Amino acid sequence: MKKILFICLGNICRSPMAEFVMKDLVKKAGLTSQFQIDSAATSREEIGNPVYPPARRKLAEHGISCEGHAARQLTARDYAKYDLLIGVWIRPTFVICTASAAAILPKSCIS
Repeated sequence: MKKILFICLGNICRSPMAEFVMKDLVKKAGLTSQFQIDSAATSREEIGNPVYPPARRKLAEHGISCEGHAARQLTARDYAKYDLLIGVWIRPTFVICTASAAAILPKSCIS
């Protein structure tokens, strides 16, 4: 099973949109059992909040539901749990690479 985590600042627009679009693509391809897809935030300010209304509407326009999503923050466990961490904005990508991952990521990611 491939495990993918999409990451942005608040986990209420970009990363959940990527999460739910990817889940939809995987479902349509009949590969749901082969993937675990989630999203997370680098900040704490939106924890527990649902998907931002304009993002929810855009997903709905394409027949994609994001019901049940609650923003969560990236944890140290996520680095070991997921095969692929995808930053959906340049700043969170920097935070992803410099936070608690410093011990396990190549130095080129940190510099």
